[in-house]
Amino acid sequence: MKQSVPAWISRLAVAVGIALFGVTLLYIDRGATLREARQLGLLLPLVLLPSAAWHLLRTLGWLWCFPAAVRPTFVRLFRVRLAADAVSYFTVRGLASEPLRVVLLLDHVSAPMSTAAALLERTAMGVMSIILVAACAIVAISSDVLPEDWQQLFRYIAIGAVGAVLLALILLTRRERYIGPLLERMYRRTGWRWTEGRVARFIREVERLFLALARDDPRRLRRLVLLALVCFALMVLEVWMVFWAIDLEISLWRSAIVETFARTASVPGGIIPASLGALEAANVSVVRALGLSGAGSLALARRVRGLFWAGLGLLLYPRETLHAHPLDSR
Repeated sequence: MKQSVPAWISRLAVAVGIALFGVTLLYIDRGATLREARQLGLLLPLVLLPSAAWHLLRTLGWLWCFPAAVRPTFVRLFRVRLAADAVSYFTVRGLASEPLRVVLLLDHVSAPMSTAAALLERTAMGVMSIILVAACAIVAISSDVLPEDWQQLFRYIAIGAVGAVLLALILLTRRERYIGPLLERMYRRTGWRWTEGRVARFIREVERLFLALARDDPRRLRRLVLLALVCFALMVLEVWMVFWAIDLEISLWRSAIVETFARTASVPGGIIPASLGALEAANVSVVRALGLSGAGSLALARRVRGLFWAGLGLLLYPRETLHAHPLDSR
């Protein structure tokens, strides 16, 4: 049987991940990591607290993205978020999560509205994440905590992040739609029926709702910005707590550098299921670049954290019968 292109891409991604994992093992002190793992295991519940707060706050941000009239309960959104992220964790990152969130809310919210709300939360948090990455990368360039080649790498990260932020701000602040008018012009010029079909109508409705949610309530965006700052700080705290748990010193600034690089590397690494190898390589390489030990323990802690929340998400997966909500524009 002929294999599809996505199947071959997945196999290639897994092979790359396995190779990265193997190379990473060569660059860590495996004996020290095993000794530190025993210390880490005793304090693992505390180390998981920042990620627990992160999940709760991200759910709160998603809740704020819904209009009050159609807003699901926090508990429902928390279960759906963990379940969708759990499925996404073991596949290509993000491609499964967003559609599954919409499906699991069909008996509560119309598909266009839940899609628009999910996109708004992702976009707001993503833009702020890029801004924070850019800020940390710019500061890291001028600091003496990184070797010269890593300063150059962070320079590229800063340039890319600043460009992405400027593009996002232009798209979000201009008072116009983009996809809807484009499809309408295509239909007038070509007569292609798919540009007026059901999928095209769905896309236009999602765009209209997304832009309305993003532009009509400035308080919503201010809340999401504050939430993104807190979430970034929680992940920096997680790095610091791992080193605290294994009795190694690391400053909050160095923890921020680690999180900045790990977050940047997670974008291309997301194509690998569970980010196998990519997560370990990113965390180990930046910790070693900072001249610190404990790199293997940090990678191990973050792998355990990912598996824990993925397992909990599968456990909480909503199994109620789903009924599609009527299409509306609320």
